[in-house]
Amino acid sequence: MIKNFINTKKQLLECSHKGTGEYELYEIWNKSDFKSNIDFMDRVIIPPKSTVGYHKHGNNEEMYIVLEGEMTINGETRNICKGDMILNKPNC
Repeated sequence: MIKNFINTKKQLLECSHKGTGEYELYEIWNKSDFKSNIDFMDRVIIPPKSTVGYHKHGNNEEMYIVLEGEMTINGETRNICKGDMILNKPNC
């Protein structure tokens, strides 16, 4: 199966997890596309001055590929630079 993450339908949403500002969501893969325990794979574009609010996931792992900014994981804020990949473990 091939899907193109650039041509996927764009959704404009606001205040992710009680964060601030607008962001773009591209839902690319969902649970039914996988044979493994992966739930979904999305492309999210969070512009400068928009944020995702602090939140926790249950058994899901999340991976982020960040171009620039900062991220708080388990109470620790870190500066992120282009090319960094962040793996957020379950229950974090």
